[in-house]
Amino acid sequence: MGFINVAERTINAKLVYYGVGVGGKTTSLQRVHGILCPRNEVQLVSINTEEDSTLLFDFLPINLGSVGGFKIRIQGFTVPGQPKYRQMRKYVLNGADAVVFVVDSQRSRLQENLESMQSMIENLRAASATDIPIIIQYNKRDLPDILSEPELDRHFRFRPDIDAFPSVATEGYGVFETFVHAAGLLIESKVRQYGLGRGSASAEDVAEGARTKLWEICDEVRRERAEVAIEELPQTSFRVDESDGSGEVEGPVRGDERLSDAELDAELAPAPEAPSMASDDTDGENGALLASSVRSSLELARRFGDLDQHKNLLERKVREMVEVAQNTVHDLNRPLSAVRLMLSTLKKGYLGELSGQQQQAIQNGLLAVNQMELLIRDLLDSSRLDHDGVQLNFQPVDLTLLLGQIANHMRFEIEDRDVLLRVEPMPTITADQWALTKALTNLLGNALQYASPDRRPTIRVFAEDEGDSWGLHVRDNGIGIPESDRARLFRRFERGSNTGGISGNGLGLHIVKEITAGHGGSVTFESTEGAGTEFVLHIPKEPVLAEHSSVSETAERADL
Repeated sequence: MGFINVAERTINAKLVYYGVGVGGKTTSLQRVHGILCPRNEVQLVSINTEEDSTLLFDFLPINLGSVGGFKIRIQGFTVPGQPKYRQMRKYVLNGADAVVFVVDSQRSRLQENLESMQSMIENLRAASATDIPIIIQYNKRDLPDILSEPELDRHFRFRPDIDAFPSVATEGYGVFETFVHAAGLLIESKVRQYGLGRGSASAEDVAEGARTKLWEICDEVRRERAEVAIEELPQTSFRVDESDGSGEVEGPVRGDERLSDAELDAELAPAPEAPSMASDDTDGENGALLASSVRSSLELARRFGDLDQHKNLLERKVREMVEVAQNTVHDLNRPLSAVRLMLSTLKKGYLGELSGQQQQAIQNGLLAVNQMELLIRDLLDSSRLDHDGVQLNFQPVDLTLLLGQIANHMRFEIEDRDVLLRVEPMPTITADQWALTKALTNLLGNALQYASPDRRPTIRVFAEDEGDSWGLHVRDNGIGIPESDRARLFRRFERGSNTGGISGNGLGLHIVKEITAGHGGSVTFESTEGAGTEFVLHIPKEPVLAEHSSVSETAERADL
């Protein structure tokens, strides 16, 4: 982001040209460079692809000198327009003080322009800079089948303060006008932002001074070019043949010689540029090193773009799979509810008395329905956590009361297995109640499910103050977890290798991990195979909602 040095009264600002690939961003910046640096005093830094489209970015530092008592420096950037370089575009746009959005006016590229506009708006929102000056440049107005300016206005002038300029970047038409307007708005915005427009020079005065100076520079360059063009014209003369008195012009001459067509072409042709030569071996080595560095950067950028493109594809596929899973889960709920209603009706005797064997069969059916409902809920919660992230509402939660509710909900399983459940006094912590209920229910459910058949199941739940966080412990004396299975235990659909014959879906611990991570915490455990396991949820006392990535597990599996 640009800054203002109040002591030195220096304004440094960043102007970014944004838009679709091969839309005219780099050409526009080159035209501006040609006017502001006609002798190439400051080189335009640019790395392009073999198709002459910007791959990395173009950079042009512009020093306007003193305007209204301020030293003004503008850094001009363009971004790569190809979709696969979205992360690079986001990086270049970060900290922009103003944006020139270059639109390719061709009707066939409208959708690409709109997608690029949307990505620009999203990136600006991410940078908390949605109110910065934005100028639209409708480029390629010389091509056939282009959208009219009113049509383009309806699509791209999404704020009332946005101005638009038609342009033909290849010819220089409209490019400098756009830049001057953008520079003026940028400078006015910066001066106003820092409250420096008081006294003799207001923000509007400084901006107008910058615009005037830019046009003075432009006019001076144009005059110089016109003078150079006149001086470089071939010094030819025309001789009139008066022998027949006709006065007809016979052709150009040089001295006393009449020039042939071939000689005339050679005379008018521009002189070839001398090849640049290294002044010594050191310059040659530096040039080779620079070329090698550019090639390496170009290859790195290509590989990064390809990787980002594959990541985008993976995220899209993940979203599609999650949507299918969620729709399937919702569809499964309807027939399952119908089965539950039918079995409950039979159990209550509404359709006639039942024998003991029939009642037992119906009870088994209801248990199966309950298990299926738990599986469906876990699938739905897991897909939501992976796709949308954990949307948590932090508030005070009385863990003693919460665990009492969980135990009451699970009382039939606890009584059926004769479980000794010991819940010690628990603190009130800041957390999301639904999320902690889900996490602790899964841990208690696992302790019940994976109890050892050789002894009475015992579960102890307690909390420890860890300083900046609370440690919520769930300890059991069940079958334990083999050491070879521990590294992958929190992945979806993963279970211990000693759980054969025990029902389960392998989603519970994955959900526990995602919920705890959503609080900014973590999950640890210690286990001895055949003796029991102790899980600990480390919940920060001041939880912070963690960022979520829909491909986090994929990255973890790939060791990224």
